[in-house]
Amino acid sequence: MKLSEIISNFNCKVFTPELLKDKEITYGFCSDLMSDALLILNSVKEQRILEESVLITGLSTNQSIRTAEMLDVEVVLLVRGKIPSQKVIDLAIDSKILLLGTEFTMFNASGKLYADGIKGISYNEQW
Repeated sequence: MKLSEIISNFNCKVFTPELLKDKEITYGFCSDLMSDALLILNSVKEQRILEESVLITGLSTNQSIRTAEMLDVEVVLLVRGKIPSQKVIDLAIDSKILLLGTEFTMFNASGKLYADGIKGISYNEQW
């Protein structure tokens, strides 16, 4: 699924420049605990999977951007209408991470992405 489709389908607010809108998204992961995100996403052996992933979170702080940056995940989707501070937006820009926001809940965003063919990432799966 093209990132531009996600932006459109989820009525996303784009907080950073849309440099990646033609990017293909194939995988997704959601968490508000960045330690869980690190644990699960660090278990992924194929770099391509991370490059084609979106991190879905309600955590609108620097932590979510730093976590995505460490894992080479280029897209963060903030749910539940969260609005990041300008410092978080600036960090995302500096880190070349596309930061999006939607009014969808995490559950509904994940379900809709799954229904649209996006695969989930789980701890210890054989990637």
